[in-house]
Amino acid sequence: MQNPYLSDKETNVVVSLMRSVFPRVVIEFGCNKGLTSRRILRDVSSVERYIGIDVPPNFRTVLPGQQSEVPKVAGKEAFFDSRFFMLEIENGSKDLTFDDLEFCDAAFIDGDHSFYGVISDSELARSLLRPGGIIIWHDYGNPTVEVTKAIDCLLERGWPIERPVEGTWLVFMRI
Repeated sequence: MQNPYLSDKETNVVVSLMRSVFPRVVIEFGCNKGLTSRRILRDVSSVERYIGIDVPPNFRTVLPGQQSEVPKVAGKEAFFDSRFFMLEIENGSKDLTFDDLEFCDAAFIDGDHSFYGVISDSELARSLLRPGGIIIWHDYGNPTVEVTKAIDCLLERGWPIERPVEGTWLVFMRI
C-alpha cells in the first residue's frame, strides 16, 4: 500500500536513518494507519519494541488542515507484528509524560504539526532518547503546517538538528 503522507524516497531515508543507530526501541509520534511503522518493522532488524502514538477517530486537530489525517484505526497496518504497541490517546501525545513511555533509540515525529505540538513531541522524545539515538521529523519546509517554525525555534535553542535531507521534508538530530 502506498503511503499518502511519506514519499517512497522519504520512507527509504527514514529507514536508512533508523538503521544507522541500530534501534531496539522506536517511538513514532503520529502513527496514522501504521504504514511507516510496518516498513520500519520489516526493514530495521534491530527493533525489539515499536511504540506508535496517535489519536482516536473523533479527535479534533489543532490545525484544521490535519483533520482529514485522523486515522479511523490508528496503527492497523502494523498490528500483525508482535513488537508493535499502539497507544491511542484521547488528546494525543500532549497528554503523555516522560513516565508514560520508555527510553528509546529512535523517534519519528510526524503527528500534531502545530507549533506547540511539534515542540512538545520533540521535548518528550529528546528526554527519552538514549545516547547514540536519533530523532527524525517530517514536514520541515511544508508551508501548510507549523513544523518549520517549530524546528527553527529548536535550532535557535541550540538543538543540533541537521538541515533537510535533499529532496525531502525530513530533518534529523543525532544525540
